[in-house]
Amino acid sequence: MSRHPYFLMIVAMVLFLLGLSAGAPSAEPASAEPAAGPSRPVPALLPLAADGTMQISDPDRCPLCGMFPAKRRKTAAAMALADQRTFYFCGNGCLLRAWHDPVTHLNVPPGRIQRMVTRNFFTGEPLEAQKAWWVAGSDVVGPMGPAIVALASQADVEQFKARHGGKIVFQLSQMDDALWQKLFPPKK
Repeated sequence: MSRHPYFLMIVAMVLFLLGLSAGAPSAEPASAEPAAGPSRPVPALLPLAADGTMQISDPDRCPLCGMFPAKRRKTAAAMALADQRTFYFCGNGCLLRAWHDPVTHLNVPPGRIQRMVTRNFFTGEPLEAQKAWWVAGSDVVGPMGPAIVALASQADVEQFKARHGGKIVFQLSQMDDALWQKLFPPKK
C-alpha cells in the first residue's frame, strides 16, 4: 500500500459515492406494480385487432406455460384487458385457466378482462370466447395435451362430436365449480 498513497482515499471515495447513490432518490417514478416476471406476466407486443385478429409476434409468450403462441397459431387464443394490454395463449386450456383465475395467473382482477378471442376449430377464424360452444374430452390434442375446442354453433358441435367425440359441451356462461372440476381435475 505504500506504493499507492492515495489507494485508501480512492476506496473511501468510491464507497462514499456508492453509499450516496444507494440512498439517492431514483430518477424514475416509484411504481406500485411488481417487476415483470412470474408474478407479473409480460403482455404481447401488439394488441388484439378490433376484428378479433390475433397480432401475435414471435417473442410473445403464453403467460401460463411459457410456450410461444407464434409457433402454434392454429390453436392460439387471446385476452385483451381494459388497460389495452393483450395476452396471447398457446391454446384454449391456458386461456380458460387465466379467465377463471386472472388474479393468480395475470395479476389482474376479473373485471379487467375486456375481451377474449379463440379460433373456430373448423374455419380458423376468430371467435368471441363468450359466444363460443366449447367441447372437451375429444380425440383432438393441443399444445398442452387434450384440447378444449371452440366452435361457432350447436350444429358445429354435433358435426365435431361425430368426427372427434367429446364428453363435455358448454358455454362460458354455464361455468360453475362442478364443471370446472370436470375440465381441470385437481392434480394428485
